[in-house]
Amino acid sequence: MSAIKQFRISKASYPEAVEWLEEALEAKKVSRQEMMTAEFLLEENFLRLAAASGNPEGFAAEISLQKRLGDVNLLLTAKGEPHNPVIELDENSDDEEERYVLASLKAYRQKMSYVRRQGCNIVSIQVHESSNKQMYHMLLGMAGGIMLGLVLKSCLGTEALGWIEHNIFSSVEILFMSVLQMMIAPMIFLSVVSGILSISNAADVGRMGGKMMVISVVKLVFALGIAVLLGSWLGAMPELVETAEMGTVEASPLSFRDLLLGIVPKNVVAPFVSNNLLQILFISCFFGLLLVKSGERLAWMKETIASFYQLVMDAMGVIMPFLPLVVAASMAKLMMSVEISALLVYVWFIGAIFLGCFLMLLVSGLFVAVIGRISPVAFLKKTASYSLLPFNIRSSNACIPQTLEFCAEKLGIDEKLAMFSIPMGIQFNMSGGGMYAMTAAILMRLTLGMPIDMEFMLSFFFAALLVTFTFPSVPGATVLVMASIFEMAGVPAGAITLFIGIDPLVDGIRTVGNAVSNATTSFLLARMEGKVQEEVYYAE
Repeated sequence: MSAIKQFRISKASYPEAVEWLEEALEAKKVSRQEMMTAEFLLEENFLRLAAASGNPEGFAAEISLQKRLGDVNLLLTAKGEPHNPVIELDENSDDEEERYVLASLKAYRQKMSYVRRQGCNIVSIQVHESSNKQMYHMLLGMAGGIMLGLVLKSCLGTEALGWIEHNIFSSVEILFMSVLQMMIAPMIFLSVVSGILSISNAADVGRMGGKMMVISVVKLVFALGIAVLLGSWLGAMPELVETAEMGTVEASPLSFRDLLLGIVPKNVVAPFVSNNLLQILFISCFFGLLLVKSGERLAWMKETIASFYQLVMDAMGVIMPFLPLVVAASMAKLMMSVEISALLVYVWFIGAIFLGCFLMLLVSGLFVAVIGRISPVAFLKKTASYSLLPFNIRSSNACIPQTLEFCAEKLGIDEKLAMFSIPMGIQFNMSGGGMYAMTAAILMRLTLGMPIDMEFMLSFFFAALLVTFTFPSVPGATVLVMASIFEMAGVPAGAITLFIGIDPLVDGIRTVGNAVSNATTSFLLARMEGKVQEEVYYAE
């Protein structure tokens, strides 16, 4: 936390105080609108404290600015008898002008707080709320979790560590993910339906859905191409096979027919119970298109859906602040359970996955420049900052609320379009999972001494492209689908046991690739539809 110098404010020096405040806020790159709001709240709180002092003309106070984790707060400090001007907002007034002022202040009530300290009345006014606050909190959670895990590992025995991991850290993770899983199905359904209703034209829904599919497939081809290069570059790693015995793991059968038939559910309830994403998307699109065709006849249902969507998003707003705690528990658990020496043999592979994720980000920037016809610099900078969220939460589904917010508030994508494209695009933008599985399959084929020729590569490439669309978007599930890809590559399905141990490390990288790919698709679609606010996109 860094505090700016104080300025003594009184009725006589008020103009100078406002001038000082504007200069200080400009130095912190606060927007003009935020500045005007801060001046309004400062004036009203100053007048109320002055009136309560009994000597309005001689009343004086101190104002200062504080910055904490990107937030900018204005502090108004005045000595005197206890008086909370924020409580006054609950009072009624017979004066019409005063009622108007109170109504205006109530709209900003969440930006103000009061505390009594050392004989002073202190009013805190939030001038600017950092959009990166959650990132800072997650970084603190990561750092705290790593330190806690290392300390516990060095101080406690195996039995005590196992008890703490199972009863505390794992319980925190399971509870958080259970709550998220409870909300994911209704959130996706309501988001897609609301997005379709906002488009209002069934033909536009089909056209935009077609564009999304084409963009997603093309980007996935690039991601799998990167995987082929990375797997070939790593080459044979016989020491990898020596680290464990390949057990028997049953591969999921690959069938294009089953994939298509599985999209349509046998009843409406089952997809929501099992969180079957493809079936939920089908029901959402089907139901949304029916509502579009109904016109005004079912207007009440459209309003109900909008209300329930807002309710679900409010619920997610209550859940997500607990994410840093979950991040801390996850990192502590990882530090306690993973032996650093056992990871050395995987260093090159993990490094290759990091490199692949970075290359995918650069490819996304290339798509933004070529297809979106806009400078990719802002996109790359903002996406790099956003990537910390999916890396920690390790679930594309659970990232939906923050991804929607990121696309609208950072990339400038039309909010209604994002409500349609982000949930719809989850299953078709598994670039991170596809890249990871493809790299591992090529690596294992070379390690086992199997040849890689053009005929094999073409057939395997397109088969892997198909299977990638079936990847579950929940933590750790990709490693199970890898069995199918391994068998298609001629590698024993049991070879996935070699990668289960490092899955907590690479799962976050895969999710970054998936989430960034989804955001990229939505951004490109928005650019093609002319629904990107460039002033928001270029804003810092």
